[in-house]
Amino acid sequence: MRNILKFDFRSTFRRIFGNENKVESKGLREKSAQHQIENEPQTETPVTLTIWTIERNRYAASRALCTDIEVYPSKAVALCEDISGYVFDTPNGESVVIEARTGGLVGHSLEVVRDGVREMMRSQLNTQLDTAKKEFNRMKKQALSNDEFWQAIKMGSSEIEVVQDYQE
Repeated sequence: MRNILKFDFRSTFRRIFGNENKVESKGLREKSAQHQIENEPQTETPVTLTIWTIERNRYAASRALCTDIEVYPSKAVALCEDISGYVFDTPNGESVVIEARTGGLVGHSLEVVRDGVREMMRSQLNTQLDTAKKEFNRMKKQALSNDEFWQAIKMGSSEIEVVQDYQE
């Protein structure tokens, strides 16, 4: 009974007898279409991001190690005001933080990265990220598979000898 009282008889009669206002009808159709679009599940497509680090070794020349991974922009976390990043769990169980704009590996813990960022001015941080990216772009890059990349980077206290393993 309650639904009958809410029913708009006036617009129904207008539609039946052809007296409906065309603008009103168009507006209702557009609202209905917009409502359907908003309620459809949004599928986000992944973006390919080249992640990298510069391996520094006192016994050999520095080299840039990189790999491509797929990331979802909605999964990015805020590192500070304008800078976001991604936190990944590596195959050996450790986590790493990758800066979203440059793809550089910036730390091994989200908390440590945020503490370091908090103490810096935003302009200093952007300059540091841009300088590192320029250095990476100047260097000879060694593209690795995802598995090789995670094995090659020195994680935490592990000392993996990568100079012999991945020489070209």
